[in-house]
This record gives sequence, structure tokens and C-alpha cells, in this order.
Amino acid sequence: MVHTLAQIQIGQGLTIKRINQVEPDITKDDITAVNEYMLSGGWITENDLTRELEGKIKDFVDRKYALAVPNGTIAIYLALLGLGIGKGKRVAVPNITMIATINAVIWAGAEPVIVDVDNNFCLSIEKLKDLKNIDAVIFVPLNGRTGSGIEIEEWCGEKGVVLIEDSAHALGSQYSIQRMCGKLGDASIFSFTPHKIITMGQGGIVLTDSDEVIEKIEDLKTFNRKKDASDWHKGYGLNFKLTDLQAALGISQFSRLLSYIENKRELLKVYNSNISEKIGEIKKFKSFETPWFFDLHLEDKTKRDKVASHLKKYGISTRNSYPPLSYQEHLVTMEKTELEFSEKEGEKILWLPSSNSLKEEDVMSITEYINSGF
Repeated sequence: MVHTLAQIQIGQGLTIKRINQVEPDITKDDITAVNEYMLSGGWITENDLTRELEGKIKDFVDRKYALAVPNGTIAIYLALLGLGIGKGKRVAVPNITMIATINAVIWAGAEPVIVDVDNNFCLSIEKLKDLKNIDAVIFVPLNGRTGSGIEIEEWCGEKGVVLIEDSAHALGSQYSIQRMCGKLGDASIFSFTPHKIITMGQGGIVLTDSDEVIEKIEDLKTFNRKKDASDWHKGYGLNFKLTDLQAALGISQFSRLLSYIENKRELLKVYNSNISEKIGEIKKFKSFETPWFFDLHLEDKTKRDKVASHLKKYGISTRNSYPPLSYQEHLVTMEKTELEFSEKEGEKILWLPSSNSLKEEDVMSITEYINSGF
């Protein structure tokens, strides 16, 4: 297992345990799975193991189809193109999200419209309803919180608006007992970068229940070949294949997903129970939601930075939440709704250590350091 709690020197012979904000949990089983594949004679590129991984993910979230791709950004891009969202189409995106969400819209040639978020830091349905002539919405269950996702899906259905769920943070989180994240809308995506709940180093997956959409996406990701191993093509396409080498790691990681979900939910309880109210709060999750990162909400940016600086002295790494998209230099001229909440609240969030390998005693130590400084 990765050594999350490496010893570091802090002076005069004293050492403390270093705790990263997040890191992948790579076990001996993962190493064995990859090694066995390398010894199997496989050609490394996308093949049977990738199909197996796709099957596991689609069955887990109850989707009809899944296609693995090199990363989550490409997954959003292909979902947009597969659903006919390109030049001349207007796409609503939340102001608090990773930059990939909106950059994929720009890449697809569509026009982003930046929308404020609600108290869950998910896209606000009230602000969405104020927009005119929207062709698509990308809903992001940020940090595993599901916000008004179901209501937005209903609104999109009534208005004939395409809905894509960017569930990069939310594998294992749920809208309800019967509805997994990854099941929302016309298409959905997951990401498998090193800080996600399961990882393949890089990687993503796009999911849908539509025969037509999945066929279009598969053509786009495989050079639009007329048939496998043919150099005759039906039309334009690119190469967005995964590799079976990555899939070997992904399948091994997936086998521990339920234990990761349980551990995340248990650690959330420890954070919530032990962080002093005078410091800040970790906003509550519903019982069926799974936190991706443990987010500490503070009174202002200054307090956030003080807490981060204090923890850094003790070898505890943190990370600021995503800045509002509206503050990004290349996005300042984009169309937007009124963004008062996201621009005011977005800089108050500090992501605390959130690795899968953290244990209760680690989180207890982290909260003690937080409380002792203020």
C-alpha cells in the first residue's frame, strides 16, 4: 500500500507524519493484476480487459452502454458530440467545477453559459430556469453531492434540453437508494485520474442508454472504421482508445470500490464530529451520497488560507476548492447568469486530506491540529 503517512523532519530531531491531501491507494493486488497482464502476452492496447471494465462500470450504475476513453475531458467532449451538441448550441455549466467541464464545451465548438450554483455547490435550478434558448446542460454532482440533479433532469425533459452528467467526482454516490450517480440524463461520464475514488492513472468513461448515441461515440473514438482492423472509414473519426494495461489496474481498483465508499462515509463522520464549530463546518451529505473530498467551509478566504498554512507546518497538505470559472482569464467574456453566491462562497472552501488509505486515527490527528490552531 502507498505510504500516506511518511515521516518528515520538523526540526530538533522531531518527526511527524506527513499526510497528503490525496494520493492513490495502490495495493499489492493492483501490482499483481498489472504484472499478470504484462506476462499474459496481451498487446497492451484496448481489448478484452477494457470491455470487462466497461461492463463492470455500466452494470454498477445501471446504464445500458459504456465506452472507456483516455480521460474524463474526452468523455465529456464525446458525450457532447454524440448528442449533437456542437457549433451554434448553448450549454449551461456550473460556475464551480473543474475546468475540464467548460473546456470540453469549447472544444466541441459549442457556446458555454456559466450558471450560479446553489448551497450544495451544484448547478442552481432556479438560475437555470431563467435562461433562454439553452440546448444542453452539464450537471456536476460536485464532490459527490447530488443537489437538484433529479429536478434538473425533469426540467430538461420537459423543455427538450439535452442533459449530460459530469460525474467525475461521484462514482459510488447516489441520488437516492435506487439511483446512482452516472445514471442521470442522456449521457454521463466518470474520471479515473489518481485522485478519484478509483484510478487507472488516467482514464475516463462515457455512459448512455441510447443505441444511436453510443454508436456515434464509438465511431468517433475509433477512427470511424467500417469494421475492426479495416482501413476503410465511414467518415471522420479520431483515436480515443484506452489500454488493457490501464484496465487491468482499473478492474483491480473497482474490486475495492464498496470498501472505499464505506471508508469515505465513516471518515466523514469523524471529521464532522471532531472539527470545532468555531473553525468551520463540513457541510452535510445525504446518507446515500459519498464524499470525494472532505471540504471544510470557512468564514472567508483569509481564514481558509490561515488554516491551510497552519496545517502545512505539521506536514498536512490541503488544497483550495476550484475557483469560480468566471474568474478564469480565458472565460471572463463568456455569457453568464448572476453569480453572486458562487463568487462569494467559492473561495471559502478548503479540501482536507481525503485519500482512500486514510484511517480514523489519521483523521483524528488532522482535526486535533485544526482545532489547536484557532
